[in-house]
Order: sequence, then C-alpha cells, then structure tokens
Amino acid sequence: MIISNYNKLIKILYTFFIYLHKKWKYLLYFIAIKFTKKGKSMIEAEKSKALRLIKEGIFSKKYIYNFKKIPQNSVSIQDVLHIMDGRKSFINNKISGGVYINDTESKKLLSIVSSDYMFSNPLHPDLYPELIKMESEIIKMVGSLFDLPDEGGGNLMTGGTESTIMALKAYKKYKNLYFFKSEVCCTRTVHAAVNKACELLDLRIVYVELDENKVMDVEDLKRKVSFKTCAIIASYPCFPYGLNDPIEKISDIANKNNIPLHVDACLGGFITQFDKKLKLSFNKNINSLSIDPHKFGYSPKGSSLLLWKNKNIKHYQYFIQNDWTGGIYASVSLPGSRVGSQIATTWAALLYNGFSYYSIMSNNIIQATKKLAYDIKNIESFNVIGNPNVNVVAFYSNKYGIGQIIDYVSKKGWNLNILQNPLCVHLCITPKNIKNVNNLVCLLRELTKDDVKKSDNNIVSIYGMSATLPDKSVIDDIVKYYLDFTTNV
Repeated sequence: MIISNYNKLIKILYTFFIYLHKKWKYLLYFIAIKFTKKGKSMIEAEKSKALRLIKEGIFSKKYIYNFKKIPQNSVSIQDVLHIMDGRKSFINNKISGGVYINDTESKKLLSIVSSDYMFSNPLHPDLYPELIKMESEIIKMVGSLFDLPDEGGGNLMTGGTESTIMALKAYKKYKNLYFFKSEVCCTRTVHAAVNKACELLDLRIVYVELDENKVMDVEDLKRKVSFKTCAIIASYPCFPYGLNDPIEKISDIANKNNIPLHVDACLGGFITQFDKKLKLSFNKNINSLSIDPHKFGYSPKGSSLLLWKNKNIKHYQYFIQNDWTGGIYASVSLPGSRVGSQIATTWAALLYNGFSYYSIMSNNIIQATKKLAYDIKNIESFNVIGNPNVNVVAFYSNKYGIGQIIDYVSKKGWNLNILQNPLCVHLCITPKNIKNVNNLVCLLRELTKDDVKKSDNNIVSIYGMSATLPDKSVIDDIVKYYLDFTTNV
C-alpha cells in the first residue's frame, strides 16, 4: 500500500514538473510582471507604444471634410464626387493580394453590371428571376472546374468567411451529436474564419500538427479524429504559407472514418484548377469546397462559392422558419437580403474572362511563385517556408528582423503581409503585382549589403510583443482599440 501511494505521488510530482516545464514562461510572467507595479507599468508602456503606432501608421490620414450629422440640405452630386476624390487612396502595383484584377476593360464592364443590379435582391425571385438564373449558371460553370456531379449544388456567399460558417453549420446539424460537443479537425494554418465559425456555432477546434513540409500531418490526423469530429477542414492552399494540404491522403482518412471533408480553396481555387498536377476534384472524396471568385476569378469583392458534392448535406445549410407570422421565411446564407449586383458581376466576370484567360494567368502566377521561392532561397540568410507552388511565398531572414525587412521594402512602395508563429512575411502574387516581383527580389538582395538594425517603430513590433507576451489579453486590448478606431476616425 505504501509503495502504491509512493508511486502515485511520484506520478503526480512528475506531471506537475512537466507542467511547470511547459508553462514556466507563463507562470514567471504572472509572478514577476502581471502582478508587480513595475511589470504593470512596462505592459502599459508597451500598449501605449502599440496604440501610437496604430494611430500614426494606419490612421494618420487627415480629411478636409468631416461629417458628424446628416447634412440638413442635399449635397450636390458634384460636391459628393469632389469629396470622394479627395479621400481616394492610390493603390500601386506592389501590394500583396488585396486587389487581384488588373484589366481596365473588365472594370468598365463590371461597373456597368453592378450599377444595373445595385438595388436588386435575389430574396425576391418573383421580381428578379434572372438573378436566380445567373447564380445557377455560376455554380455550374465554377463547379465544372472541380468535376461537381449533377446531384451536387452550391450557393454564392459574401466571402470565404460566410462560406466556412455555412459549411460548418451544415456539418454540425448533419452530425447532430446531442450529448457531445462537435469537433472540427484542422491545422493552425487554416484560415481564421474557421475559428470565427467555431465560436459562433459552439464547435471545438482540434488542431492537427504540421509535418516537415508545413502541411497537415496525416499521421497526427489519424490520432485526432474521433466520433465527435463533425468535419475535417483542409487548405488548398493555406493563406499564411501558400502550401497545399495533402488532399488525397486526408480524404482517405475522412472516408474511412465516415467524416465529411471540406476543402478551403478560397485563395487558390482559380489557380489550381487550370493545372493538371494541382487540380482538385469532387471525385476524390471531397464533400464540400469553398472558392472565391473575388480573388483570382477577378470579380468585385463580396463573392465566394460554397459547393456541395450532394444536396443531402447542403439542405442543412438552409435556414427555414415555416411558422413565422410574416409568411414562410427561408434563406440559403447568413444574410437574408443579398445585393443582386454580387451575383450579376460574378456571372459577368466569368463570361468576360473566359477559360483561356484564367488558364494563362494561372500558369503565369504558378511560374512566378516558383521562381520567387527559388530566388529568395538563394539570397544569403533568407529562407522560404515549405515548397510553395500556387500563388503565395512566405519567407524570413536568419539575419535581418522582419521589422527591418518591412521598413526597407516599404520605402520602395511594397506592402507585404506580416505573419506570426513564426514571425515572417509573405507575398501573394496577382495580375496586379506580377510584373514587379523581380523588383522585390532585387530589394531583398540589396538589403543583405546593409548592417543589421533594430526596427521597432513599425507595426511589426506589435507582432513581436505578441510573440513574447504569454498573456494574449494584452494583444486583445490593442486589437479592440484598433477595431474601435476603424469607426471613429
């Protein structure tokens, strides 16, 4: 009995010391910083610095005309346009993603189409039957790229976030575990829209580790799936690194465990489908898929497709209130009303650009991505994450901090995406910036001639603080300030 109790005590102590080993930074933070006067002052100083950087770096633009009340009298058309022109930002050809279209004639067409359907609403098919026809054709045209079967279907959403939310809404209802909390298996590189969806839908995220190639580790996935898993979400590619999860291997695991597989192809779907080696297909045990025409489909913002292999699970996506006093209410998306121009411009963009143009741009972007990755790997002290081959290249330097890299390229007009865990940057190659990619490579080569400098006066310093502070509530406070400021400029 004494030996048995002794062994239990040893196990408890061992577990406790393992916990201390893993959490020592967190515990030290709370003991030495969080609850000390000096520590609190240091945290407040860092927060103040971050808030200043946000205000000066992002919200520094001053406006001549400012409105706090609705004008008593009408402002003339000429004056409204004059005010808008004074506020308009100049977007150059050195930004990462963000703006994808780079065709003047296409912009003209989409402006006309958008204007014609600006006040229409597909919630009223009796008034706008052509919108239903257009949406149906969008599903068929884009679905054909993924071998969508005849029994499949889909709907147009406002963006990849809504596509993700509606997919997981359907899977949660389809699985219907009653007494258990449904789980979603994905990697930490999956889009944050999954986190938002799980928070809204009360789902638990189970993170699958990345393998040596920085994509989903299928062996770890096998260990993580369970009867509580309502869906597996794979990225094709992931937003941070532009890397494709091994879809065929993941789909085999999903199929063997009778778990639905959703593929987030929002970022790369219009690139991969025009390359035989990268092409995705619903024939490979994929249950649903999201793809954004407002990215490399070159339609205006507010356009994402959620495609379903069959309508059985798709029906769980719908919202139906059959006993409402206002009549039977039904919708396919989070919003009830949807602006018809979203559908009309997506439809027009697909027709105008055509298969050949998409194919040509796909090949150009893939080749530019591979070349950029190769060129950066061959710059002294620089490293590329994984083996990108779609449209995104993430990189960092063993010598120069991300702050110094951002400062250096920003002076030449570049706007790159900052990533964390690990701290790095990426460039998403688009038709708008593709001709300037070599310029970025030249700048990075030039940087290697400079001395290492501490650069903590840009937005990167906030990411650095996030990495060093175990208490993420400090970062949350800063982000809340930023979000408040977006509607209080």
